[in-house]
Amino acid sequence: MTKTTLLEQRAKAFDYLFDAVVVTDMQGTITDWNKGAERLYGYPREEVLGQPVNILHVPEDREKITEEVISAVGEFGKWSGEIRMLHKNGQVGWIESMCVPIYDDDNNMIGALGVNRDITDRVNETRRLQHLAHYDQLTSIPNRYLLLDRITHLIAQSQRTNSKFALLYIDLDNFKTINDTKGHVIGDQLLQEAALRLTRSVRHSDTLARIGGDEFALILENLSSQHDISKMAESLINALKPPFILDNEEFTISCSIGIAIYPDSGTTTTELISASDTAMYKAKHLGRGTYRF
Repeated sequence: MTKTTLLEQRAKAFDYLFDAVVVTDMQGTITDWNKGAERLYGYPREEVLGQPVNILHVPEDREKITEEVISAVGEFGKWSGEIRMLHKNGQVGWIESMCVPIYDDDNNMIGALGVNRDITDRVNETRRLQHLAHYDQLTSIPNRYLLLDRITHLIAQSQRTNSKFALLYIDLDNFKTINDTKGHVIGDQLLQEAALRLTRSVRHSDTLARIGGDEFALILENLSSQHDISKMAESLINALKPPFILDNEEFTISCSIGIAIYPDSGTTTTELISASDTAMYKAKHLGRGTYRF
């Protein structure tokens, strides 16, 4: 087999590869790529040659990725990872990438070769499953599992920083009656609207979760005083006071709130939930639509 024939076969194999292959020089300029790269990124070969490789990355990742890849390839002989990619049409996806160095006849590094595979569908499916596991499907706010996880992390953090946080247990008053008499469709709409109002009443740094049928919980971080907790509880109660208009019918509900403070009310997740739950029932017995520590 002649050298010319061998080179031609290598060129065909290069283009027949399903994965995207991107070749760059030491300055990060694209010097070659295959049909797989055209399919993945949307640029024809003649349009992309001579362009900086960072046009394939989202703007906020460009400097970090280029520097990281060149450094790793030069020091360890390869780099691999999962990064975001930017298609010619502006769409953002994810790729699994591996880069290796290219040497000249004198064993000097003259560039890098990257093999990239589209994993956008896999990443999106993983995120979807994570969302299902951690967020309530009716209201789209965190669920009990995510709430417990954040309390556990916050306890550890508060121990290190000697700080406090509060857990508010929120139970909707009269919801069961409405749900039983008007049906689950109205009940679900009421829960969605209630969750929306509560969400609008809390700070971005706080965590509101749905932990049961008509039960919610709120973690308040960075507390300065008990007065701040009381103000938040009153804000939540006031948020639910205006009537809910559902299916051209007016409904009125309130909420009872029980409050536990770490570490005063407990030092474990179980103790804090139990303390806030007990305080919530005290609020209910006092006439509902109020809060208790």
